[in-house]
Amino acid sequence: MNNIFAARRPMDLVVGRRVFSACWFSASLGLSILQLRLLAQAWQQSQQALVPACLMSVWILGTLVGLRLSNATRAWGAVTSAFALLWFAGPSLVMWHLPLWGAPPFMLSIVPLALVAVFLGASSTAWLAQPRSWPAAGERTALTRSLLGLTVGLVVVWTLPTLVGLLALACCLPLLILDACSPRRAPLPLRGSGAAAWIDRYWRVELPPLQLEQQALPKGWYWTWLMERSQSSKGYLWLTLLASGVAVILGSIWCAIPTPFAAGLAVTHSLAKLDWLLAGQLAVVSLGAVLLAFTWRGVIGFPDRLVPPSWQTQARLLAAVVPLGMAAGLVGLGLPLLQAPWWLSVSLAGYTFASAIWGLLLPRLRPTVSTQVQAQRHLLLRQGLPLPTTLYLAHSSAQEAQVTRRLATVEGLLIALLTPLLGWLIDARGIVDPVLVGVGLAFLVVLLVGAAVVVLIPKLRRAITPHRAVLRVTRHTAHATPLGLARTAW
Repeated sequence: MNNIFAARRPMDLVVGRRVFSACWFSASLGLSILQLRLLAQAWQQSQQALVPACLMSVWILGTLVGLRLSNATRAWGAVTSAFALLWFAGPSLVMWHLPLWGAPPFMLSIVPLALVAVFLGASSTAWLAQPRSWPAAGERTALTRSLLGLTVGLVVVWTLPTLVGLLALACCLPLLILDACSPRRAPLPLRGSGAAAWIDRYWRVELPPLQLEQQALPKGWYWTWLMERSQSSKGYLWLTLLASGVAVILGSIWCAIPTPFAAGLAVTHSLAKLDWLLAGQLAVVSLGAVLLAFTWRGVIGFPDRLVPPSWQTQARLLAAVVPLGMAAGLVGLGLPLLQAPWWLSVSLAGYTFASAIWGLLLPRLRPTVSTQVQAQRHLLLRQGLPLPTTLYLAHSSAQEAQVTRRLATVEGLLIALLTPLLGWLIDARGIVDPVLVGVGLAFLVVLLVGAAVVVLIPKLRRAITPHRAVLRVTRHTAHATPLGLARTAW
C-alpha cells in the first residue's frame, strides 16, 4: 500500500524573519494610520485638544488589556480588520442603534469613538504582540517603526483624507495573509505542539518561561530584584529609572501634541511641513542604516550582545547625554523662530537621531539575565566557578519578565494620566508651540538635575565612608579602654 505524504518544506529562518518583519512593519504602519485617523475625527468633532488626548488615553488602556489577552493571532487580526471596516463603512448603522437618553449630540459622537479606541487598542496589541510560528521582527525593524510610524500616519491622514481607510487596510493585508497561510510553511513549530515541546526541552539553553506565584513572593521583591541586578550589571537601576521616565514623558508628548499640531497646519494651509518632517526622518534613518552597516557594526553588534569593554564607558556617557538631545529637539520643534519647514525638519531629524541611538544603546547597557550570563560565562570558567543552572536562569528570567511587565503597566498608566493634562494645557494656551517648549525645557531640567544627583551620590559616599570608619574606630577604642581593661583585670 503506497501512501503519499505531503513533504513539509518550512522556510529558512533568515528568510522567514525578513518576510515576517516586512509584514509586521506594514501592519504596524496601518494601525498607526487607524489610530491617527481616530484622533483626527475626534478633533474635527470637538475642535479641542483635550478630546483626542482622552481618546489616546483610552487607547493606551486598551493596549494594556491587549497584552494580557489569549494567543489567537488569526482571530485578533480578523477582528481588528472587521472592526476597522465597520468603523469606516457603517458609522450611520452604529449611531442608529445607540440610545439617545437625552444626551447631547457631542457625547453621542464621542462615545462611539471611545469604544472604537479601546477595542482597536486591545485587539491590535493582541494581534501584533502575540508570538507566532515565525521569528520575531528584528530590532531595527521595530526601532524604525517607532521612529517613523507617527509621522507616516500624520502625512497619510491629513494630506490624503479620502484614501485613509484603503491605505490602512492595504497595509494590514500582508500580515493577515501570512497568518492565514498554512503553519507548515513557517520555520518554527506551532506553540503547544510536540515538536515545540521537544525543542524547548533539548535544544534551548534555558527552560521555558516559568509562572511566578505572587502570593509566595515577599512584599517589595521588585525593588530587591532591581538592586541585585544593579549590583551584577553596572548602572542597571539608574538606567531603568531613566528609561521609564523618558518613556513616560515622551509618550505623553507624542500622544497629545501631533493631532493639534497637524490641525494648526491645516488651518494655515501649510500641511506641506509634514512632508518635510517625514523627509528629515527618512534621511536620518537612512544615515543610521549606513552607519550601522559599515562604521558602527563592530560596536553595536547583535541585540543579544553586550557593548565591548573598551566602549562601555563611552556608551554609558552617551546614554546619559542622548536624552538631552531629545529634549533639545523638542524645544527646537516649538520655538517660534524655528518654524520654517527646513528648520522643523532639522529639529525632528535631530530628535530622531538621538532616539535611534537611545533605542540601540539601552538594551545593550541594560541586558537581560540570559544575555549577561552567556556573555560572561567564560569569566566564570576562567575563575573555576560553576555556571548557573537552567532552573536558576528560568527563575531569573521569569522574575525579569514580571518586573518588566509591571514597569510597562506603570508607564502606560502614567502616560494615560499625563496625556489629558497636556491636552488641557494646549486648549488653555490655544497653541501647541508654548506647551511643547515648556515640556521640553522641563524635561531638560529634570535630566540635568538627575545627572547631577547621579554624579554627586558616589562622591558623597566616598566622602562619608572615611568619617564613618574613623567614628567606628573611636567608639571601639572608647569602649575598650576603661571598661575592657577593667573586665580583663577582673
